[in-house]
Amino acid sequence: MAATASNPIILYDIPSTTELKAWSINMWKTRLLLNLKGLPYRTEWVSYPDIQPTFEKLGIKHTSLKTDGSGRPHYTCPAIIDPTSPEPTKVSDSTPIALYIEEAYPDVGPKVFPEASKEAQLEFFDTTVHDIIEPIRSLIIASVPAILDPRGAEYFYRTRTAIRKKPLETVCLAGSDERKQAWEDLKRGLDAIAKIYDRNVEGKGEYFAGTEITYADIFLASIFLWARVPSDRDRDMEVDSVWGGIAKLDEGRWAKFMEKFEGLLQVH
Repeated sequence: MAATASNPIILYDIPSTTELKAWSINMWKTRLLLNLKGLPYRTEWVSYPDIQPTFEKLGIKHTSLKTDGSGRPHYTCPAIIDPTSPEPTKVSDSTPIALYIEEAYPDVGPKVFPEASKEAQLEFFDTTVHDIIEPIRSLIIASVPAILDPRGAEYFYRTRTAIRKKPLETVCLAGSDERKQAWEDLKRGLDAIAKIYDRNVEGKGEYFAGTEITYADIFLASIFLWARVPSDRDRDMEVDSVWGGIAKLDEGRWAKFMEKFEGLLQVH
């Protein structure tokens, strides 16, 4: 049995107080994919500290082991439950979800992993794209607790402070050398991505491959949506988010890139 309007795919996401409620990079990847495919789904919102107990109860597998050396399982969103029969299919982590959706629904919506570009896309995810994820993470991380529910904010602040080994509010302060370096790293990473996109002459530099949206485009768009977390640390650029700064780069290239996704931002 495939997903239907009355029995849709369930998407597990972490809520925010922003206008769209969805905010995080990995969940946007799955949401944009489902919207592009036109697959029926509904969102179950799960605060950070509730992810592990909720997923353990539902039988959703962990995505990795915790980085503290304890060997304990680490659970994270997104995850989906697809109402297949005889048993529902449960998948966690954005790329495995995308590969599953592509295989389970081959005739629904456009293909995001066409054979001609699939391997190149997977390599892109593991290499070049991370050169912009890390600087954006540093630029926005101190602003994230402000958009989360109180329990989620406390969990995020505590766990990320432990990872950074310094109070989260001191990461990439406005005007700091650390912030300037993060912006330089981000611009360098975007330049590398632009060169990859420019190789696709057919797509006029606006698509990773061909002239249709692929999962690589969804991945990049999700990063830019994540960068929309409100921040007052780049007022010298006259923007209210890291995305605002990105949108001004390269004569507005990335703002133009995002135009194709404006009709795919529904949150069901």
